[in-house]
Amino acid sequence: MRGNLNIVPDFRHEYGKAYLFAGELGKAKQLLQAVLKYRKNTVGDYHPDTLVAMHWVAWLYRHLGKFREAEKLGILVVNKRRDVLGEHHPDTLESTVNLALVFIQLGRLREAEMLNVAVLERQTDILGENYPEALLTMSNLALTYSGLGRLQEAEALNLEVLERRRKILGHNHPDTLISMANQAVQYYHLGRFREAEVLQVAVLQQRKSSLGENHPETMRTMSNLAFTYHKLERLQEAEDLGTMVLEMRRNVLGDDHPDTLVTMGNLAATYNKLGRFQEAETLLREVLNKRTNLLGNNHPETLRTQSNLGTTLNKLDRWQEAEEFLVLALEKQEDLLSVNHPHIMDTINSLIITYTKLGKLKEAEDLNGALKGFEM
Repeated sequence: MRGNLNIVPDFRHEYGKAYLFAGELGKAKQLLQAVLKYRKNTVGDYHPDTLVAMHWVAWLYRHLGKFREAEKLGILVVNKRRDVLGEHHPDTLESTVNLALVFIQLGRLREAEMLNVAVLERQTDILGENYPEALLTMSNLALTYSGLGRLQEAEALNLEVLERRRKILGHNHPDTLISMANQAVQYYHLGRFREAEVLQVAVLQQRKSSLGENHPETMRTMSNLAFTYHKLERLQEAEDLGTMVLEMRRNVLGDDHPDTLVTMGNLAATYNKLGRFQEAETLLREVLNKRTNLLGNNHPETLRTQSNLGTTLNKLDRWQEAEEFLVLALEKQEDLLSVNHPHIMDTINSLIITYTKLGKLKEAEDLNGALKGFEM
């Protein structure tokens, strides 16, 4: 029987996790960081209880959008768990999965793919392919494929996970809803916007009921649905819902949280569609500055924002400024993403317009030829 000194930290740890899952990140941070500090001071860095606390603080940092802190602590806990528990221990694999998610957020998609593939092989061997942890890794691997532009692979894998989760966990289980939300994103990337809307509306209704309107996962679904409305040309609905979600995310998560920046970028796209180019430019410059500070110059989302800003400057007839942003974005996107990735296609299409307006017809022709080659 453990001494009474462990009881209070154990309760604080469980309450911290409960707050994390409830989306109350400030309260979760206060409790989980305090438990980690206590564990380090009382039993040392390598004690299993300390490693559990480290794992959950790394998880917390990811949800807070503090990806570099999450990476640093995530690598540390993976290495320590390998040393203490072994490479194939379920706790080691759990921390490796979390680290792979951090790599996805940091735009290091090929590293994330390698980690997820390795973990999935071990989980399948040890637990079987229908075990919840294996399904989680499969789901994360599908996200990685989507980020890399391998959309058919992403859809096939996510549909497999969704079907298994429905059979094993039920239609309304939180993990099943995650797969439904992810599948809606896949439909969006594939241009199947009405199918995306159907799934998003169903997920939103369930998440509002079970989690509440201000939970981060509910707000994520609302934000995605707003952008689906944008793609369906239901622009007033897109603006209304996007504006509401932006205000909610600012209040709950803060102005600089990555989720808040996603909504800002999506709302800027809707402003563009509505012909409100100055408002779009203002939002995109704010998003670009914050993403550069948070994620760095070479992150796929930073580059996507550069490309979108270039497209907006095209709309404002500021061709030379547009060229600078688009050329820089394209050069880096070609290094990071697959050749037919939708983000690259969008940048090329915008740059063709820019070159044409600047009288650089040879450059526009060359890009148009490259674009047709990608689409073959």
